[in-house]
Amino acid sequence: MATGITETDVWTAADALLLEGARPTIERVRQKIGRGSPNTVSPHLETWFRALGARIKDPGAFAASPAIPDPVAQAAAHFWATAQAEARAEQAETYRRRWGELAEEGERLAADAEQLQQREIQLANREQDLQEGLKVATAQLAATEDRLRAAEQQLRHRDDQLKQSQLQLEDARSAVQTLLTEAEKLRDLHAQALAATETRHAAHERRWLNELDAERGAVKKLQARLDDTQAASQRQAAQLQTALAETREAKRAAEQGAQALRGEISSVQQRLLAADRAAGDALTTARQREAALEARLAAGDAQSASLLAQLEQKDGQLAELTRHLMALANEKAATAAAAALPAQRLP
Repeated sequence: MATGITETDVWTAADALLLEGARPTIERVRQKIGRGSPNTVSPHLETWFRALGARIKDPGAFAASPAIPDPVAQAAAHFWATAQAEARAEQAETYRRRWGELAEEGERLAADAEQLQQREIQLANREQDLQEGLKVATAQLAATEDRLRAAEQQLRHRDDQLKQSQLQLEDARSAVQTLLTEAEKLRDLHAQALAATETRHAAHERRWLNELDAERGAVKKLQARLDDTQAASQRQAAQLQTALAETREAKRAAEQGAQALRGEISSVQQRLLAADRAAGDALTTARQREAALEARLAAGDAQSASLLAQLEQKDGQLAELTRHLMALANEKAATAAAAALPAQRLP
């Protein structure tokens, strides 16, 4: 069963490589030993390098065995001196190269620090600009909300006005319907009065015609009696003349009654015509009021549509402003994250 390598194995292999004139490395030590992982060899080799200086000061640390011949010992000493010189030169070169890398790294870190400082200043300025923009946006949003509340109040006021206008329109329609009903009633009364007047006039005319026919018959009878009794006395003739005068007076009275009846009929017709005109004027006025109310209703609808369009436009502006602020906030977060990455690499 294989066992792990120890510090003694690593030191022995490193000493052998150094005596051979080769610089001990992890891979060479592993090849010299024949086994072992780099993770195991590395700490032991570092310990060997740290103890190398103290061992060099000890003259017998690398002394050859007394059994070793002098030429071999001299060759080993020569190799050791050569290895020490090469190790010192390589170590000096390594230190010099390392110091150069550290100097470049320091300059790069200083430049990165300056860039970070400038970036922080820019971020501070950007943050201030964003705060000012946010204040302006907040003020605009508040103003927009005030305008929205005012617009809503105007809409409510318009709705109230529209309701009142609709109520007035309903009242006007009711009044028009009432006027139409009254006009129909007046037309019916007018027709009834006209029919009654015509009936009464026809009855009077029939009565007057009958009376005239009776008078004509009486006159004819009297004329016959006059023809038959030419020799009648003057008294009978005077009586006949008196009767004829009375008949004529009755006829004139009947004609005057008929004329008065015609005047009454004409007055009734004029009153009915005046009532028709009044009903027509009232109907026209009601229709005009209805048209005016409908026009006001249409104007209110148009103004409501305009206010709704303004509200939609303001909503679009608020959405655009919100998207702009979110984009600025995302850009600020990305910039802060990018600035934090070099800060994490500084240690």
